[in-house]
Amino acid sequence: MNIDKIEQFRGTLREMVRELGMLNRKIRGIDLSPLQIHILIELHKSSLGVTELSRHLCVEKASISRTVRSMEEGDLLSRVQDAHDGRATVFSLTNKGKAMLEVVNNNVNDFTSQAMSLISEQEKQQVYKAIYALNSALKGARKQRETGVVIRPITPDDNAAIAEIIRKCFKDNKAGHYEGISLYDPVLDTLSEAYKAPNTGYWVAEANGRILGGVGIGSLTGEGSEYCEMQKLYLDRDITGIGLGRRLIALALEKAEAFGYQHCYLETLDEFKSAVVLYEAFGFKYLDNSLGNTNHDSCKIWMLKTLGTE
Repeated sequence: MNIDKIEQFRGTLREMVRELGMLNRKIRGIDLSPLQIHILIELHKSSLGVTELSRHLCVEKASISRTVRSMEEGDLLSRVQDAHDGRATVFSLTNKGKAMLEVVNNNVNDFTSQAMSLISEQEKQQVYKAIYALNSALKGARKQRETGVVIRPITPDDNAAIAEIIRKCFKDNKAGHYEGISLYDPVLDTLSEAYKAPNTGYWVAEANGRILGGVGIGSLTGEGSEYCEMQKLYLDRDITGIGLGRRLIALALEKAEAFGYQHCYLETLDEFKSAVVLYEAFGFKYLDNSLGNTNHDSCKIWMLKTLGTE
């Protein structure tokens, strides 16, 4: 995504924030800040302490503490001892807090209903799908940032770690018994050397000195120069729920297009079908037969994406 599209996208999100009334307290029907409203919403679900509120709302504990204190003074919240830990304090909504939240919900629900009535049912489904996907992506990006994930080209020092991850993935998925799979590629222990040719590359994801996974792009042997192959996309199974696989796929496709390829091919096993869902999301289509000469005869799932398309 180039910088112009990013800026345009951010501009659209800013407009949405304004139209939703996040900068105008009166639009929501009561004079509360967005943070105060979100605290009311979270405490309506269950009683929580400052640490839990900070985690749920992605806000610093100091800001939560100050805001909760002011809301307690305004009789919106009450402080009680945690039933599971007598030394800890949690907060609950008072009757006034519940009444305030009802005003907010009624006001915002009515406005949202009016807005959604302006689009068709088909558009509604597209909006729901896009917003859920964006929300998931934002959570993943935040978690990757908090984890300190960095993606960079492979170096010789990474060879042993990424080879171990690949071997462990086959073992964990009970797929090591096949012949003709990437597990037995002769270059597995020297991937940094295998991706030195022009228009090829391998990138590893690292966090705090620990290799988490990687992905490669190479020419597709046996096909024309317009074809490349996405190769050896594997992740440490302990790293889940942060969208790292998606990020690696997106990077690989971006690099493939920059290298000048027009089509990106991949093949995999039934045992790795969880990854196939991601390939589908990125526009890979199923093929009835394999392409090229990869020597991975046991792979029975073949997919292709035309680059430059969604």
